[in-house]
Amino acid sequence: MALRIVEAHVAPDLASEAREILGEFGDQHWTQEGGRFGAVVFAILGAERTGGALDRLYEKLADRGGLLVLVQPLDGVLPRPLASPATEARAGARSAAAVSREEVYANIADTARLNSAYLALTILASVVAGIGLTRDNTAAVIGAMVVAPLLGPNMALALGMVLGDRPLVRRALSTSAVGLLLCFAFAALLGLALEVDPATPELASRTQVTIWDLVLALAAGCAGALSYTTGAPTYLTGVMVAVALLPPAVASGMLLSQGQFTGSASALLLAAGNITALTLAAMLTFLWRGMRPRNWWQEDNARQSARLGVAVFLVLLLALALVIAIAQGYFGA
Repeated sequence: MALRIVEAHVAPDLASEAREILGEFGDQHWTQEGGRFGAVVFAILGAERTGGALDRLYEKLADRGGLLVLVQPLDGVLPRPLASPATEARAGARSAAAVSREEVYANIADTARLNSAYLALTILASVVAGIGLTRDNTAAVIGAMVVAPLLGPNMALALGMVLGDRPLVRRALSTSAVGLLLCFAFAALLGLALEVDPATPELASRTQVTIWDLVLALAAGCAGALSYTTGAPTYLTGVMVAVALLPPAVASGMLLSQGQFTGSASALLLAAGNITALTLAAMLTFLWRGMRPRNWWQEDNARQSARLGVAVFLVLLLALALVIAIAQGYFGA
């Protein structure tokens, strides 16, 4: 179980109430004088309880004086805290969310920034994937999946739609678009420099689009959102999302540079279907995990945004699935 240390800065007259609230979610808590407002209440909680704890602190104390809450990861505690059954029951009943929305937002928003590191990793991943595809080198393709920074912008788009955060949605869309275009462009340039054989198994597999590829992308999107909302490591789900996005985009660019228009279109169709499926799955998972704005006056906007996002991506997914089904002859000649 991942651990967090919650540090709540409050006025001295609210310290006992803050400690009581945090005591509902964990048995290890204490108070110290000082801090931002005169008193600091500490608690060691499991990552899956921080969402409920922050909700309760905000609900009870935010409008009664100063409140500043810091949440930090905790690598180890001796002896390891074990919550009592009563604490588990109280914590589970408080919130549908696990990791606090602030943690989820901070982790995802940072990965959706368009900066030099994102651009460099995208280029490097495209080069590694391109060489791996043309040489039928599975290890190189897997290495490109690890390097590719494609998880963040897609998760940010899904979270932004669920929270009704338009700036985050715009930033995620622009970062994702630039990353994919850069990946496609460098793959096309690489295709001119390398000998590209469309029959190479690693490359040919990205031009054979089936409904099961959409199922893979749905699973990847769900896994990515779950990893963020439960505090689990995201590196494995990052690989899953890279599986769904990077190889087909690179394959499409390389095949286009060789004049293989049918194969390029098939790979591009696969990439588009995967982006749509994983974003839809991530949105539905965030909704299931209780990701919503903290303030009530933002809930209507978030609800409308989430409904619109789910409807748009569901229609797109059904349309792409229909195209794939027709292309594969599922409806007969």
